[in-house]
Amino acid sequence: MKIFFKIVKYFFTGILGIVIISSVGLFFYYQSIYRETPFPAIESINQILNSKFLTSGKPVLLPLPKKMEWKTGHFNWPETIGFSAPSEDVEAIKKICFNRLKSIGTVKASGDFKFIKNNNLDPQAYHLSVEPKQIKIEYRDLQGLFYAMTTIKQLSKQSNHQLPCVQIEDQPDLKTRGAMLDISRGKIPTLETLYGMVDFLSDLKYNQLQLYIEGFSFGYPSFKNLFDKTATPLSPEEIKQLDIYCKERFIELVPNQNSLGHMQDWLKKNEYKELAECPEGYKLLGLIEMKTTMSPTNPKTLALVKKMSEDLLSNFSSTQFNVNLDEPFELGKSKAHPINDPKEVAKVYINYAKQLNEFVNSKGKTMMMWGDVVAKNPEIIPEIPKNITLLEWRYESIQPFDKICAQYQKAGLHYMVCPGTSSWSSFTGRTDNMMVNVENAANSAIKYGADGLLITDWGDTPHLQYLTVSYAGLAYAGALSWNNDPKTKETLGNYLGKTIFNDSTNRMGDLVLEMGRYNQFEEYPMMAMTTTSMSFMFGIMDKTMLDAINKKMQSGIFELVPQDEEFRTALSSRFSQPQIYNSKAILNFTDNVEQQLLQIHLNRPDSTLILDEYKNALRMIRLGAKLKQFNNYHLQQTYSENKTLLFDMKMLCSTILTDHKQLWMSRNKPGGFDTSIERFKNLEMQIEDNLELLDQNSVLRWVNRSLEKIKSVAAVLYLK
Repeated sequence: MKIFFKIVKYFFTGILGIVIISSVGLFFYYQSIYRETPFPAIESINQILNSKFLTSGKPVLLPLPKKMEWKTGHFNWPETIGFSAPSEDVEAIKKICFNRLKSIGTVKASGDFKFIKNNNLDPQAYHLSVEPKQIKIEYRDLQGLFYAMTTIKQLSKQSNHQLPCVQIEDQPDLKTRGAMLDISRGKIPTLETLYGMVDFLSDLKYNQLQLYIEGFSFGYPSFKNLFDKTATPLSPEEIKQLDIYCKERFIELVPNQNSLGHMQDWLKKNEYKELAECPEGYKLLGLIEMKTTMSPTNPKTLALVKKMSEDLLSNFSSTQFNVNLDEPFELGKSKAHPINDPKEVAKVYINYAKQLNEFVNSKGKTMMMWGDVVAKNPEIIPEIPKNITLLEWRYESIQPFDKICAQYQKAGLHYMVCPGTSSWSSFTGRTDNMMVNVENAANSAIKYGADGLLITDWGDTPHLQYLTVSYAGLAYAGALSWNNDPKTKETLGNYLGKTIFNDSTNRMGDLVLEMGRYNQFEEYPMMAMTTTSMSFMFGIMDKTMLDAINKKMQSGIFELVPQDEEFRTALSSRFSQPQIYNSKAILNFTDNVEQQLLQIHLNRPDSTLILDEYKNALRMIRLGAKLKQFNNYHLQQTYSENKTLLFDMKMLCSTILTDHKQLWMSRNKPGGFDTSIERFKNLEMQIEDNLELLDQNSVLRWVNRSLEKIKSVAAVLYLK
């Protein structure tokens, strides 16, 4: 018996020794890979923020008209609009007068407005002449007349109803100018908010709107039993009302529904979990656990999509349907039936797309789908039915559109270019990325005969950016897709300030653009987000572990992007030449911006709401910068410095959470709010834990830190 106890004793002693030796080894390995980050210098940014803002005595028009000549004199706005027009257009003109100008229109032979039909003009074109005694509008179709009245609305709004005399000849570069708003990453706008967005878009001469639907952001009548009790989707009746509202403003509301990937909410349900391409799950980039793609070879997949589509399509008057089909990450990766050849995976994909196209056509619709899989597998281009419109999305300034657009044009395909507002995962946008991205898209669309441009405004879970942050990107894309004039860049801030924000100081537009440049102080321009925003994905975490995760993510990104060497080289250069994250410069930047906001005077019903939204967005940036500072420097900072920093973060978290709820409920339905604050809630708990740890004695702090190092180095070894 004594021998047995000796053996047990030696066994556990040996195990303990191995644990101690391994821990010590991991501890010293951590010391060998840990790299301190030097504190960067604080750069002066006052010159940027206090630069002169654009001013002009003339009204600012956006999109810029193709031909415009200012004349002397003014036209005084009448109380009611007396007009002469072709008899067949009289009733429509009355509606447009009220819709655009909030004025009553009456037929009057010698009226102040004269509408002249001119069939020699191109579709959507108009000629406008504002004279001291009369306004003349030549048009070919009612859409062109509507755009002429939209220009008059801009003139009137900025001239106190004394319109300066001007002659304009105008028509669009691209026949379709669309915007896609994400309503499926938690944030579902109220119908009133959507009406406001339609008005915003119609003022920029947009003629298409899509609401991106995945999961249960639309109230499918056939699937009511699947909805969570807290869900607040858009109802069929709300869609019908929005469809009418859009048509009155010459905007086509195109139904949009993901039909292959991004189906995680459906695959979580017991009724449909068997449809997953990877029932066992899949790790994107080797890090992110996901189950999002349905199996295209399972006949029940198409049956589900058909039933969903029938519920959705009956509420739209549009003859188009965007089925998406983007980012089927797990396709071909099922353990039960893996497909190793990418070309074979592409065949499975295009076969499913063809089947879905037949169904869509049977419903009297033409199909739209994203082009990401096609761009990665150009060998399937000849197989794409010619009645499908491809939507080619690229969201980075370094991503070219020209090569793939040239291929689509050569193949005779219908397609649209799809840049992004760059607002998602950024809090206040990424202004410079957005501008170049939109410019690249517009240039290629016009050069290679695209059907149009569709600007995308994503949420990316959680949908934290406020709606007004997207105004700049939407305005710039609308302007360039109508008239791809380089002078638009100089006009954008002025237009936003005068026309959108109605700022009497004429500073808000340029300030909004400047707020989207805080990422100049980050390590590098991150794809689809800022690194400040990305920090909330991980919260408080050991720097060595964060560095390993970042490196893993950077290498994994190349699995997802198109095989374009120019783009991949530029992306690699971003990651290989990082600068030091300058948290103090970002904090200085946000403080200066907030001081500028205090001088702004907006003349809008929601002026207080807009300013509060930007203030809370700035708080989110500050919190992210302080989080980055803590993660990077808490080992170099004193006990007192760390405690002060954590307490500041705690107060910011509390204020953000309180204000975010009120701001969310002002524009959106309540469903999804709790999801939007999860990262802040988690960070709040981490802050509390770290504050408690700082109050412990030095021995306990040392033990905790040693365990943290061991855990971090184990994770680093795993990620390699």
